Amino acid sequence: MNLGSFSICCVVKNEEKYIKDLVDSILKVFRGKPEVEFIFVDDNSSDSTFEILQDYAKFDDRFLVIKNKKKGKVAGTNLAIENSSRDYIKFIDGDDLLSGNFAVIPEDFDCLYHDYKSFNEDNEHEIKIGNWLSSKPYQISNNFRSIPKAMFIFRNTYLKKFFPIPESLPFEDLWINLAAAEAKKIIYLNHSLYLYRQHENQFYGSLSNFSLDKKKRMADRFLKYYDYLCKNNHPFSFDAPKTSIKHYADALFFNNIISYIKLLSTPRLFVKAIFYNFPFLVRFLWNKK
Repeated sequence: MNLGSFSICCVVKNEEKYIKDLVDSILKVFRGKPEVEFIFVDDNSSDSTFEILQDYAKFDDRFLVIKNKKKGKVAGTNLAIENSSRDYIKFIDGDDLLSGNFAVIPEDFDCLYHDYKSFNEDNEHEIKIGNWLSSKPYQISNNFRSIPKAMFIFRNTYLKKFFPIPESLPFEDLWINLAAAEAKKIIYLNHSLYLYRQHENQFYGSLSNFSLDKKKRMADRFLKYYDYLCKNNHPFSFDAPKTSIKHYADALFFNNIISYIKLLSTPRLFVKAIFYNFPFLVRFLWNKK
């Protein structure tokens, strides 16, 4: 693939501790590619993140640094996609890194997803996503199963069919996964192209730092998506999500017997609800991988 055909899209907020590492990793991957564009949307940072990015933009015209006039990552993501102009869109987050051989990316797809490496100060390990999304995409709409948006690359014209994301929704990742599930030309790339940093200040992060608060956030997000997709028109091929999603979110919120009984007809969500209701067990099993 021609790496100059990329729009790198990143929404940042208070990332002064990590943003230089991210930018350095981007510049390394796209060295000698003047056509590529790096779109950064600053979501009202209160630290020096915006100024650091502006300094890069002064000396490299591939950078487009924008202030989010609204608030939140959904609005910021919409703004980044609106300003993208290259053939393919790659998402990144402000505290992570690009890493890997981008030359292995094939041509001609609507959606590609790839493996990644999860890391913190103590260790690093590779996460193999597998081909479940391309072979069983209905798991996203049926179970709200998803992967981080930074593991996707989309054809620009394809992704924009599903944008903008409604700003009433609490986060952008699931919407992007639902868009991926609609793709006819979808590829799983069995290569790691991303370093996903784990730290305690993340709003969600991976299971390595899962907590009771993060479990409740996950449940709240599921409920809000469930309600929106049930009550509003949307660009996806299904009419409404299954009620098992609501029962699953209720089980995470309340952890009571009634919620579990309602999930008995959906064994996968039943087991997940039990698993996620014990954050210490989640962290232990994840870190043992």
